[in-house]
Amino acid sequence: MDELDLALINAVQLSPRASWAELAEPLETDPSTLSRRWARLSADGEAWVTCYPGPPAVPTGAMAFIEVACRAGGVTSVAERLARHPHALNVEIVSGEYSVLVTAAAVSTQALSVYAMDVAAAVPGVRAVRLTPVARTASDGSHWRLDALDRGQQSAIGGSARDGRRPVRSLAGEREVMLALGEDGRMPYAQLSRRTGIPANTLRRRLAELLATQRLVLRCDTASSVAGWPVLVTVWLGVPAGEVHGVCADLTAMPETRMAATTAGRANAAAVLWLHRLEDLHEWERRLAEAHPGAVVQDRLVTVRQVKRMGRLIGADGRGVGHVPMDVWAEPAEAGEGLSALPSTG
Repeated sequence: MDELDLALINAVQLSPRASWAELAEPLETDPSTLSRRWARLSADGEAWVTCYPGPPAVPTGAMAFIEVACRAGGVTSVAERLARHPHALNVEIVSGEYSVLVTAAAVSTQALSVYAMDVAAAVPGVRAVRLTPVARTASDGSHWRLDALDRGQQSAIGGSARDGRRPVRSLAGEREVMLALGEDGRMPYAQLSRRTGIPANTLRRRLAELLATQRLVLRCDTASSVAGWPVLVTVWLGVPAGEVHGVCADLTAMPETRMAATTAGRANAAAVLWLHRLEDLHEWERRLAEAHPGAVVQDRLVTVRQVKRMGRLIGADGRGVGHVPMDVWAEPAEAGEGLSALPSTG
């Protein structure tokens, strides 16, 4: 990627559905150039925009990390099978005894339990599963930025205000809108209207409301290896109870932190990191220890291969190669059959 590619991705991170005309002036280029660039990045699986349910749509305890232990020789097949499940948002092959890590979500704790214990655990080759519920997400990948723009450019592009406490007037079509935008978060309103059966003008109002209230989240993602962040690590933390929310808040300010959350398991906090080099993990831990001496790193899971990230299937080279709808509303028992990958539309 060159500097304009990185700047374009950063701009779309800030405003995922902004028109190329709106982004042209801050990026000091023309709309047609941006359109061509995005088409290439999307076709090559190097950048895409997805959509998924936000915190108000997923009850507390209905999202979790699922660690999966596999029988010898079965790791890749298990990971690829799990990646076809609509409740599995992220699937990674990682270091450690539990060699597949899944981030899963449902619309209730009961549905999540059924998925983890009856569906994921029943995949051929699975030896054991271990569930760690997420209590509260302090930040996720939708907040992470490439930092390829200066402050003036960031200010000019702006972004939508979020307020998860605002009431939503109508949830009609929420599932259909999210599933369509999960495939292509920049889908034009006319096409989105055809997909959902909702008039375009109604869609504009409803989508703005769903995004403002955080029931739906739009996120621009990129192939980490191509963007210069090839090392992915999940860190389990033990933090004094009175400090855990403050620690997670501080973690979100670290440029390497993609996700920070409090958890209800053997660790009470977790962080997902993108790093330039594996050696940078020690520097990250040093800064954490300096700021919060009571926070203890209990385990580190280094991602050997990312198989799925927020509904996007990831190829061996780290690029997006397909899409599986993140249908957290689906009945978990139906997920056992898996879904065929759809072509990525970016």
